[in-house]
This record gives sequence, structure tokens and C-alpha cells, in this order.
Amino acid sequence: MSTRTIRGTARGVIAGTLGAALATTGLAVAAGPAAAAPEEDTSTATGAAPADASDFEETVLLEEDFSSGALPEDWLPVVGDWEVVDGRLQSTSGDEAARIGFGPQAPENFRVEVSAEFVEVENPARWLSVGLDYHAEEHWGAWVGLRSQTSADNGVEFVQRPQSGSNALSAYPGPFDMGTGQAHDLVFEVHGSSLVASIDGEEMFQTDELRRTDGSFGFRYSRSTVAFDDVRITEIAPQASAPGAPQNVHLTEDGDTATITWDAPADPGVDDQGQPATITGYEVASAPAGTPGDELVWGPAAAESSHTFTDLPGDAEQMLQVRATNSIGLTGEQAAVVTMRGAETVGGYKLQLQSGPWPTSHVQGIAVDEENGFVYYSFTTLLVKTDLAGNIIGTVGGFTGHLGDLDFNAEDGRLYGSLEYKDAEAFYIAIFDVDEIDEVGMDAQNSPIVSTVYLEEVVEDYTADMDGDGVFDGDTGDTADHRYGSSGIDGVGFGPAFGEVDGPQLLTVAYGIYSNTERTDNDHQVLLQYDISDWTGLERPLAESDPHHSGPDAVDGKYFVFTGNTTYGVQNLEFDPWLDRWFMGVYVGKKDQYPNYELFAVDAESTPSLETLTGLDGEQGLLLPLAEDGLLDEATGIRGWYETASVGIQSLGDGLYYLSTQTNDGGQGSILTLETWTGHADDPFVPVTADFDPVSRWDGAATYTAGDTVAHARSIWQASWWTRGQEPGDPYGPWQEIVTTSDGTAVWTPSRIFDAGDVVSHDGTRYEAQWWTRNQEPGAAHGPWRAID
Repeated sequence: MSTRTIRGTARGVIAGTLGAALATTGLAVAAGPAAAAPEEDTSTATGAAPADASDFEETVLLEEDFSSGALPEDWLPVVGDWEVVDGRLQSTSGDEAARIGFGPQAPENFRVEVSAEFVEVENPARWLSVGLDYHAEEHWGAWVGLRSQTSADNGVEFVQRPQSGSNALSAYPGPFDMGTGQAHDLVFEVHGSSLVASIDGEEMFQTDELRRTDGSFGFRYSRSTVAFDDVRITEIAPQASAPGAPQNVHLTEDGDTATITWDAPADPGVDDQGQPATITGYEVASAPAGTPGDELVWGPAAAESSHTFTDLPGDAEQMLQVRATNSIGLTGEQAAVVTMRGAETVGGYKLQLQSGPWPTSHVQGIAVDEENGFVYYSFTTLLVKTDLAGNIIGTVGGFTGHLGDLDFNAEDGRLYGSLEYKDAEAFYIAIFDVDEIDEVGMDAQNSPIVSTVYLEEVVEDYTADMDGDGVFDGDTGDTADHRYGSSGIDGVGFGPAFGEVDGPQLLTVAYGIYSNTERTDNDHQVLLQYDISDWTGLERPLAESDPHHSGPDAVDGKYFVFTGNTTYGVQNLEFDPWLDRWFMGVYVGKKDQYPNYELFAVDAESTPSLETLTGLDGEQGLLLPLAEDGLLDEATGIRGWYETASVGIQSLGDGLYYLSTQTNDGGQGSILTLETWTGHADDPFVPVTADFDPVSRWDGAATYTAGDTVAHARSIWQASWWTRGQEPGDPYGPWQEIVTTSDGTAVWTPSRIFDAGDVVSHDGTRYEAQWWTRNQEPGAAHGPWRAID
């Protein structure tokens, strides 16, 4: 056996030191009027100082040259065939990535050295990777991957994968190509969360974002033949380090004044003996967002955990920052918040918000607390709370199930979301006490922040043995089991009972639906309505190790909407009181006989009727009709839109909406874009600009004058003269209905006034008015309209 451990063989030697970390990021900003900063920044530069390691003895934890000719006993292949060939560890992989684990648990400070070679590759994009703080058996943790074409923009990748969730990846070009047939010396030096990676003595990248997970080491690669040799893992000297960023930075604004508060960094840094440092002070800065980092001017904070900025300009968003200094004299990473003041907004909402990246699965849904000014995001296993400026207020994690769509209940001030545990056959509504979410990293398990209510109706449909073989086939769509094709629950939303435009707010829960194209009973959306007024006594803490079954005995309504096939049913459900309409965002279906729209709608006043349900062998149910606008599929009669609303849609009132777009840049994220409803079949939502004028609903008690606009009956109306209490709709009344096509052409409506020369669109034909006209339909002989195309 050629693996050996050597202790005390190297004194005070480090194979390279970490360079000073950047003092600022692209988000850094300069000090504003209230920071009272000096003319020059005389603080110690952010970063790590070289360690005085004269008394530290490096320890070689593992050294392996494979000279024994056999795979070491404590090296554990997980996937693929690994063998020693000509004194090197060698392996060939097909489509499935091969991996092997080895070594002890990674210490706080270590260096990994290895000789690596691509012997053969399927193509230059093939890669090999070295696991650092890595869990090879379950494939999670951190690793660095190198492609054969290493100099490509993504030739080197730093990847971190949580135990559950998606990869967070950063890509870099390498200094040259590894190519094939040549061994290269790879070195990875780690101090805590800092990592420097080099090849043949040239640095590839460095980062301070390494998340430590008590893993060990490993190799992984795909579709190539690779060889590794001369593996050495050494525990190295600790390195004096700067503090981390201050935590839980919160912002309050009042006109041109803003106050930030913060908690101390979780990591105060260490001295050159590896002992914790202490925080000795804080510095602050403010400037317009986007100010270059080298133009920052920092000044001392006014207090240990807060600072107030005054006289902030209003012509641009301001980035307010704080950073800590420790007893070693090192200044750490800054934390930042951004102001609403100076931002482009409409109706008090930013034109765009962004959250992430997060080491989770993709965004599932969003909700907005309009009164208190908070935004909530579900990232499958993580709930994120921000303010309306996009600053993080807190997070709640610890979910191993699937946290889906969200909605805020204004009546009790709590947040509701769908929560699935399919293996446990448990489906819940999760209820969050959002007032208590005020810091990052809060845990949902057995916490007073989160309570849950069990939905028995969902469980019964999900677990239904539809083929009668006495066996429930579990979480798979490739089965006849699951009544209605139910895959669980996803969309949730508060709104009135179906058939009503107002009244008590009920919680509506939408089924997920498997897209199985071989069955005919999965082409409806299934919506459950619950009166939650008595749910308080049913709520239980979230305890994933012991799922409870406390919930309502029955639903208050079960409804069906025939949409044709979808993939996983209604992902996002939203009631919009501005349009009196329920929106349903879905993933595209897979049955060719259907139009497979992405967005459907049900009008609130539509009365459910007991009907025989399509594809369900004569079963009857309460059927809700689709809204009578949008695109129409003539063959099926199904209406809808090709508009993505499956990862978040939120009605904000006055014709404004936030629509979420999924991002995946170094982790999962969401971009919220402020949009408005157009009513156009091809483009129902469009982003607004800063000069957009929101339109309120018509109010019978309000007074309007000529030129005022209101929303009523899913249309826009303009007052022709002073009016009060006169409902829009009378073709000779004070209101004109204003409708346009997607290219801006006026659509003829009975109440609208047209003058000679005006051009309108009506039933697919364009007409020009010959004289003043109102409520005279184009097309009549001897009328005021002349067809022009």
C-alpha cells in the first residue's frame, strides 16, 4: 500500500497564498453626504493577510502515488470502473459520469495536489473534476471541473451542490488548454471559505464563497478516459482572515433619510494562529447604484449596529453599505441594501426586482404583501422575504418536501403555500407567521414560524388505486393510478367563491396533474375551495419526521376546468380583483390534440354547473368555463394564452402585475417584471415603463371629470364629461370604452365617439369614419363608416 500519512515534515511552508480579496463588488457604492467619510480611504484593504506560520507544522493527511499497482482499500468507487494502470489511477466513462471518493474529512485549511491527464476525450468539452469538501457517495458538496478545452469561457467551473437542490456554478477561462496526452499539476488551496485553484503554477481563479459541509475528497468525470497520480492532501497553516459581511441588514426610508441596521458578521475572522478575532468597528458608504468600487469613500458608522444617511439624492437608487473591521486590522466583505428612493417605479413598485442566486431548485411562486411592503418567493426548499426594493429581510429553510405556489392572506396577515411530501403521502398548506421572519437562515422544522394543515381530499385522490390492482404505484406519472392524474398540489390563491366577484375570501388549492399522454382522465384542472375561518384549531407545527394528519374533514367546493393536457397542472393560481378573474399558469401539455396554452383564466362571476366531465367515463362534476377571450382553439373550444406565468404571477391592483422569470446564474433566482394587462390574445401582458399611468377600478361613489379613465368589466373607459354614479356601459352615457389592437389601432366599441377620419378595426376589417359617429356599427349600408381594406 503506497498511501501514507506524514506528520511534521514541513514547517512554515505554504504552496502560495490567497491574494487580497476585492474591497468592493460591482454593487459597491461611494459614501453619501451623511457618511462623514474622510477624503481618502485609509482603512486596511479587505482580504486575507499572509499567515505567520513559523510555529505551525504542516501535516500530510494523504499521499498516494499508486505504485502498489492496486486501488487503495480506502478509496471508494461509486460509479464507473476505476483501476491502477501503469502506476496511475485510470478510468473510462460513458454517458454516466463516473466518480470515486477518498481521503479524510476536509480540515479547515488544506491543500490538494494532484497530477491529472485526459488520456482520450469524446470532444474538447469533456471535463474532469476534483472534489473539495465533497460527498462522493451522494454527489454533493464542492468541486472544481476542468474541460479538455480549458481556455474556453467555461473551461474551468467551480460548482457547489446542496444536499437537495440544484448546482450553483461559476465559470472561468483557464490559462491554457489541458488537451489530451499530457499530465498537468493541479493545486487547490483552501482556508476556510477561501479557495485558490491553479494549474501548472498558474492561477485559474479564487473565491471566498466555498461552503463548508464536512465532506472529504473525490474525482469525477464523463465521456473520456482520465488518469490521476501523485495525490497529496496536506493540512496547512491557518491564515489571518478578514471578517465576513454583517448580517441581517435592514433598511427603513423616510424621504431623503435612510437608516440601516445590522447584526455582527457570523465570521469575525481569525488571527495567524487560527484563533477567532473580534470585531472592532464598522464603516459605511453610500452612492448611486453602479458606482465603480474604486470610487468608494468609507466613513465610520454612527453606532455599533446602525447608521442613518441623510440628504440622499432622489435622481438614482442609492446603494447603502456596511462592512466590519476586526482586531487584526482587516476590513471585511460589505453587505449592501438599495433604496426605493431614486428608483424607477409605477404605483410604488419597481419596474424590476431580482432575487437570488440561491442554492436550491427553481422559483415556484411569489406573493406580495401590498400593505406592509414585502415580497415572498418560494424556491422549492427555501422561502425568501424581501422588501419592495429587493433587499433580503429573511429566509426560512429546512424543507425537504416541495414548497410550491404562495399567496398572502390580507385578512390574517399570514402567508400560505402548498407543501408536498409525496413519499410520506402527506400534502399540506404551510402557513407562515411572516412578522417573525427577520433574519437569514431560519428553520421551518418544529418552529412557531411555520404551521401546517393536512389536506385529506388531496391525499385520497393522489393515492387512488385507479387500476384496482391493490397496489399504489407512488410518485410516477407512468401509471393508471392517481385520480384525475393528480400529482399533488401546486397553485394556491385567495379569492371569492366561484360564481361570485366578492364576498368571503376562500383558499383555493389547485392539483398538480401528471401529463401522461396515455390516459384521458387528466385533461381537467382540479380546484378545491376551503373556508379557513376555523383552521386555527387544525394547525400543527411542521415535523417532517412525524407527519401529522390534522386538517379539515371535507372541502367546501371541488371544481373542474377543462383545459386539455398540462404538465403538472396549475403551477400558479392568482385571483385578480381588478379583472374579477382567476389566472392559472401551467407548464405546457404534451397531447397534440390540444393547443397546450401556458395561461388560462376563469371569470369570477362564471357559475359552476354540474356537467359530465370529458374523459372520465361519465363522471359528473362542477365545471367552470374558461374565460371567453384569449386565443381560441377551434377544434376543442379551449381558450388561453401563450404567456409564461408558471413560476409566479401577482396581481397588484390598478392593472399592474408582477410576473416572475426563472434565472439560473450561479444558482436559482427570479426576476420580477412589472407588467400590465392588455387584453390582446397574442400578448396579454406587457412590461410598463416609468411613465405608465395605472388605472383604478370604477367607483360608484367617486366623481370623475372629462378625460378620467377607469377599469370596469375587463375594459378601460374614459369619461366624456363630469359624472358620478353612472356605471360604464351605456352607449350614450358619459363613458367611452377604449379598446385597441396590439398595433394601437382603435377597436370599434358602441360607446366610443369617433370623428371624421378616425380609423377603427371591427370584425377583422378596417374602417374610416366619414363624419362624427357613436354607436353606429361599421358595415351598415349608408352609415358613417367606409371599409378601407
